[in-house]
Amino acid sequence: MKSFFLFFVLLQIVSVSIFAQKNTEKVLYLKNEWVIRGKVLSDDSDKIKVQTTQGNIFVFSKTDVLEMKEEKVFSNITYKTKGFSHYTELGALAARNTANPNVNTSAFSFQTVNGYKFNQYLFLGGGVGIDLYATQTFIPVFGSLRGDFVRNKTVIPFYFFDIGYGKNITSNENPNLNFNGGTLWGAGIGMKVIFNNSTGFLLSIGYRQQQGTEIINMMSSSQETRLNYQRLALRAGFSF
Repeated sequence: MKSFFLFFVLLQIVSVSIFAQKNTEKVLYLKNEWVIRGKVLSDDSDKIKVQTTQGNIFVFSKTDVLEMKEEKVFSNITYKTKGFSHYTELGALAARNTANPNVNTSAFSFQTVNGYKFNQYLFLGGGVGIDLYATQTFIPVFGSLRGDFVRNKTVIPFYFFDIGYGKNITSNENPNLNFNGGTLWGAGIGMKVIFNNSTGFLLSIGYRQQQGTEIINMMSSSQETRLNYQRLALRAGFSF
């Protein structure tokens, strides 16, 4: 469960850094109709020093200031709402084998999804990746439905639903033993931290289920064992 622990720590660090930031700023309205937004460095009886969000420092006489307010942080970032979109994600598929609780079968997962965003709430696309379980390796090929819950924010919660087929490519030197893939599906929620109008950092958590079969061929019969991997999917990545 080391991968689960590392992801959890990463999630906590990013969440704290995001939500610990102040969501308000000082806004100076000057008599010459200027509007200055930023941080007040000093506020004396006759002068006020302000550092803008771009890093510039201004000193104004109090007689030039019409009003000073505390307002929500202004952002000109507008996340694109339509067009081609791409997602790259990696992380852990964390759980224990339900057939043998003493065997840790957490997996590493990587996937890339490409498709078209019809609006902020609806994206349709297709994805491919690789899931490395303890004893099995799958190549998932799936369709993906995604969307955002809100608009025009720097931190945007989103949902996703994936369904498709996982091809089992587990290496095997035993001619009497065969592995087959099966249906996969997953769903969950996450958040995007927007850097500009086309790029965002992703963190997500969800459920993922991968089916498959293990077939042992004997002299006159065969024995088939169904594989059913049910995992908590914890991923980080980026989108554009």
